[in-house]
Parts: sequence; C-alpha cells; structure tokens
Amino acid sequence: MDNNKPLHKLFQFLYGPFFYVLDFFMRHYKANRERLAVLMSKKGIASFMQIAAIVLLIIWILTFLFASEESRNILTEELKKSFSELKTFNNK
Repeated sequence: MDNNKPLHKLFQFLYGPFFYVLDFFMRHYKANRERLAVLMSKKGIASFMQIAAIVLLIIWILTFLFASEESRNILTEELKKSFSELKTFNNK
C-alpha cells in the first residue's frame, strides 16, 4: 500500500488541478442551467426575455437601415463571417 501512495501523490499533483477546475466549472454550469430553467418557467420573466430579444432585433435592423453604404457592407461581411464560423463549428 505504501508503494501506491507516492504514485497517488504524483497523479494528484499532476492532474489534480485540472480536475478541480473542471469540477468547479461543471458545478457552476449545472447550477446556472437550473437557475435559468427556474427563471424561464416563470411566465413574466419568459415574456420579458422574448420581448427583450425582439427589441434587440429591431435595434439591429434599424442600425442596418440607417447605416451608410460602406458600413452596411462591413456589417454584411461580418455577419457572413460569423455565420460561416458558426457553420464550421456546428459541423465539427
């Protein structure tokens, strides 16, 4: 049993921090998902989030409509670039 103890300490020294950090992030991810599920189950908050998303979309459309031609081209190229990056990310 004493032979395994140095190996256990070495393993814990080398890989322990990685697993501690992974555990930290997974606990917080799970807790945040549960909080979001509780929030979205409440009708008022779910409606507010939907309205906020629609208002944000309208703001972006207005920004695009009132932008100069050069700015529109830049916005369009950036949007195409974002969609292509998202597409390659989803295909992986």
